[in-house]
Amino acid sequence: MRINKNNRFTLLSAALACFLLALLLSMNQMQSGREALAARLAPSMLRFHILANSDSSRDQTVKLEVRSLLLDYISSHLSAGSDKEATRSYLSDHRAELEAAADRYLEEKGFDYQTTLQLTNCYFPTRVYDDLVIPCGYYDAARIVLGKGDGHNWWCVLYPRFCFVDAACKEIPKESRSALLSQLQQDDALALEDHRPVIEIRFLLFPSLKAIPVTPPSPDRQSPSRRSPSPARDLS
Repeated sequence: MRINKNNRFTLLSAALACFLLALLLSMNQMQSGREALAARLAPSMLRFHILANSDSSRDQTVKLEVRSLLLDYISSHLSAGSDKEATRSYLSDHRAELEAAADRYLEEKGFDYQTTLQLTNCYFPTRVYDDLVIPCGYYDAARIVLGKGDGHNWWCVLYPRFCFVDAACKEIPKESRSALLSQLQQDDALALEDHRPVIEIRFLLFPSLKAIPVTPPSPDRQSPSRRSPSPARDLS
């Protein structure tokens, strides 16, 4: 039986619709799996999140400078073996001190707005650090708001410590990796590893051309350019 053009178009449309539906269901299942993993991972982590006053170049530049200032300040006042609760307690107990240090720096640089430190729980997208994929979900976080907090933001993992301030430094310290993975079930620890497959793209119209291996893009390995991963609630 011959299939006319109209029937062929209908069949192709139905096939495409089924493919898209299957893809959406698969993506939804993957998202749910990531969020479930994040819920098990979250008790072992504390994120660091800083929002710029605006998206002007000056505000974005000083955001990164204040970020580095506070991360160095926190690191210098915490012992290397401090766990999540010790880190969180330090932030809560020294909130005014940290805000004042950031405010002094802002004033020296000629900015008239101030800093607010909040302990929150908010949603973060999936992020890759070295070879570990930290799934999307809700995490405790130290949130630094500069001025109005209307600008693009930056975040990292404060505990265990793998905040990459230097773009050339991407390797998670061994002690930080061990501190995180030791608190997880083996299956969850394995699920954090970056297992992106290598896919070969072949040119059907040009069979003589060599296949090109392509690794699917991972979640952003750099500091995010999006705004606050709200909603968030104050945990102070």
